[in-house]
Amino acid sequence: MRKRVILHVGLHKTGTTYLQERVFPALPGVRFVHPLHVEQPEGGPIEQFLFSVFFRNAAGIDLDSHRERVDAWLAQIPEPTVLISSEAIVGWPVENHSNFKTNVDMLAELLPDAKLWLVVRRQDHWVESAYAQLLKAGFSTSVERYLNYRDGQFRRYNIGLYNGPNLDARDLDWGIFDSYLRRRWGEQAVLTTPFEWFVRDVEAYLRRFYAFAGIDAELFPDNERRVNERWSPAASQLAKLVNRVPMPVKRAMRDVLGAQRHPSTVLTNTLGRWLPQSRTRHLSPELAAALLRLHGDNNRRLADRCGADLGAYGYFDD
Repeated sequence: MRKRVILHVGLHKTGTTYLQERVFPALPGVRFVHPLHVEQPEGGPIEQFLFSVFFRNAAGIDLDSHRERVDAWLAQIPEPTVLISSEAIVGWPVENHSNFKTNVDMLAELLPDAKLWLVVRRQDHWVESAYAQLLKAGFSTSVERYLNYRDGQFRRYNIGLYNGPNLDARDLDWGIFDSYLRRRWGEQAVLTTPFEWFVRDVEAYLRRFYAFAGIDAELFPDNERRVNERWSPAASQLAKLVNRVPMPVKRAMRDVLGAQRHPSTVLTNTLGRWLPQSRTRHLSPELAAALLRLHGDNNRRLADRCGADLGAYGYFDD
């Protein structure tokens, strides 16, 4: 029986952990595949293929051999639907999503009949969350440097090991991602939804995905129990100080003590309940407004193409 293949491709910071932990594994008639960013010796052919795509020179990947192994695996599993979820497919946010096109091209060659689910998020809120994740990962940089924002302008991505994580804010045009996916798989093969819809009405949000994917399910876990939550303001400020330690020293300490020994994590785990829990705002109102002005027209075009009411969530002014 021919399998239905669904690719959930991200973006990062759009509820992917919730879906991967609480929704996808429990769907009836679905074989869930979750490729990780570390090598999985016991992983199947799809995990092995995507690990090669993410971390090898694409020119050195034997696509025909991977296709044979994937086709053989698909033929022997009993589930009618295979759901593959990896936000890494859209590329690494710390590297300006520069490997997005390569990832997509390789997947389109391997799985030309797949359907794609892309989840977007308002640019200013996405940057807030992505920057907070950098602090958790041990990086030390300002949000202005992360966005290459200087003298009132967003400037180009600075490639290179010593520039730290950064991006070109102009490339946070989610319409670029949506249009390229449609170009490779077809207009009707792509569903693009806003993360804000998930926050407002998780049941309606998941029903739309189930209908698109052809999955008969009544699974709607509440989204009130947050996963992968950002640090409190106090923990974030502590991280900005601690993360100034040179990276080789931080890596060595992390290898010896473990990630849970980061001072901000210790602070959260011990005193977190007594600390103010309001969300840290890393972007100034002026910087957030500049980012939305930059993408207002892009967001309007994306709304027209994908049929989502992005204006209702503040992606642009009516």
